[in-house]
Amino acid sequence: GVQYLPESPDMAMKVAKDWGLKNGVAPTEIVKIQVQSTKATNDSVYVELRTKFSWIFGRVLGQTTSPVPAKAKAIVGSLSGNDQMMPWAMVLGESACLDSSGNPIFGITCSVKVGADSSAINGWYGALDYDGTGGGSNEYESNIVDNTVAWKYCIAGDPSPGCVSAVPAIDTWDGNKVGGTGHGIDTRLSEAPCDTNGNDVDDFLEVFKPNTTGGGATYTVICESPRLVIIPIVSYTETPIHEVTIRGWSLGYLNGYECVSSTGNSNNCKAQGHWEVQITMVDAVYSQSSGFITAYTAGAPVKIRRLIE
Repeated sequence: GVQYLPESPDMAMKVAKDWGLKNGVAPTEIVKIQVQSTKATNDSVYVELRTKFSWIFGRVLGQTTSPVPAKAKAIVGSLSGNDQMMPWAMVLGESACLDSSGNPIFGITCSVKVGADSSAINGWYGALDYDGTGGGSNEYESNIVDNTVAWKYCIAGDPSPGCVSAVPAIDTWDGNKVGGTGHGIDTRLSEAPCDTNGNDVDDFLEVFKPNTTGGGATYTVICESPRLVIIPIVSYTETPIHEVTIRGWSLGYLNGYECVSSTGNSNNCKAQGHWEVQITMVDAVYSQSSGFITAYTAGAPVKIRRLIE
């Protein structure tokens, strides 16, 4: 039910009740279903149940039944810090993924690592060196495969616990990282755990379920796929670009990569061409336990639901 918050409190309570009934909870066992305000207005669903437990051996002591309670609380919030993201970036004022205010344009397909020289931003192709040690193509490729980085990064200025001491900026990679990009994505997408139609691909609607009831995010993540990726939104202050600062997060569906040749010949990738990485921007809510969650912000591009009680 929490996926419908904070926009549709009534729907959130209805869905929570419906799922309880689908899973064997009797109406008489539902003590309370409430929408509460934990970090922001109407950001949480609280459910309390109570049933009767029948004793067997306890009856010799005069015990026949006892009430057994259960309760749970889930919250929806915005992503503030994370250590699971891809080594690419969307640059404020430069990326086709973002509008003039720096907000993701949901539904659009765009590049997060550019290909041809003409697409580079002041000579930078969009690859990130998270630990700042310059580990080369092997480290970059490893980041693509497992999307895990050494530290938890946060949006600049975020005062949330765990964010204060986080690394505030990220180093950039020089060059186009052709080999690491192609090999990394091929390895990452070699398995399709969400595939249900037998085409060996986690198709978009096998990862995301449309929200047809209104309120909340456009989609819900229904399967944790390697195509589900988090990309930082960044800014820079100096050129050449050697360092960027995180200004926000985006959630996307990784479509793959293609050759963009500086010579205009698509067959010339191994010699002079470059790999360009495309994602589709998605407005979705999903379960995520490793990142920092902050109060829900209207329009935030990455919405997290989490069980907190």
